[in-house]
Amino acid sequence: MPRSGGYRTDKGGKFAHVDKPLKLVGASWVEPMGSTVLWEDFLIDVLADSPWVTATQSGTPLTAAAIDNTAGAPTAGHGGWVGGKTDDVAAEIDEVAFGGLGTGAGLPPFFAARAGNGVMVSEFGFVIPTALTARQYYVGWSDDPTEGTTAAHLPLNIATAYTVTSQATDAAGFVFSSLATAPTIWKYGSVNNDTDSAWSAATEAVTGVVDAYTVCRVEIDSAGNAYFYQSTSGSSSIGRQEPVAVGSQALAVRTTVGLLGYFGAQPTTTTGVEWELDYCFLSSAR
Repeated sequence: MPRSGGYRTDKGGKFAHVDKPLKLVGASWVEPMGSTVLWEDFLIDVLADSPWVTATQSGTPLTAAAIDNTAGAPTAGHGGWVGGKTDDVAAEIDEVAFGGLGTGAGLPPFFAARAGNGVMVSEFGFVIPTALTARQYYVGWSDDPTEGTTAAHLPLNIATAYTVTSQATDAAGFVFSSLATAPTIWKYGSVNNDTDSAWSAATEAVTGVVDAYTVCRVEIDSAGNAYFYQSTSGSSSIGRQEPVAVGSQALAVRTTVGLLGYFGAQPTTTTGVEWELDYCFLSSAR
């Protein structure tokens, strides 16, 4: 205990207590400060040792999800990677979730309502190992680590044009798909309480490149608005390039629904889909 009663200063409504005890009565509480941060770089021995990562592969995967330091050409061996290959059935899927076990089983701590004056951030670094044919990838936020067993069950899916097909109830992120049109390769979109957005329009210039290092970042503010950033390394560049803003969507997700970081791969026909993931970074105010 302090030797004196201490004192309290008032700086525009922000009280500073110096050597003065706080007494909480009734329904009082101390608001938690700081932020929730998750950084996973796969530098450990086996995937099962990552406490906040779940990898789920439906069907009979052609390659089991595992830590792989030879993945990610041309940056192979540069830090940890995780990779795998889906079953060669269109209805099967590989899913890697970060930050919680999802609906009904340990909700993740990422809620847009907690972002305050800032944003919550989901960022992934990965490569598309082979030509983008007969396959789709999703990367961003989702409300569930395992999205189902239908033929189109990534959190967000592309069929064609600008129509979002969602499996998630709330999600916001990027889809890289051989089915994408206008523009081809990739789009961003969202779903808010089962209400799908439109896909991004044909004005974005950044596209997915085989074996080029790709970064996708999705930021969501406390109103549920989403902001999308992306970068892809050129043939002469190695490793992560700073992502640039490519667009935004208003009221993309509900602010009171727990979300987690999600990366998924699925075939659109009878072929296995390779995937190689370098890191995941999640953060949010608390």
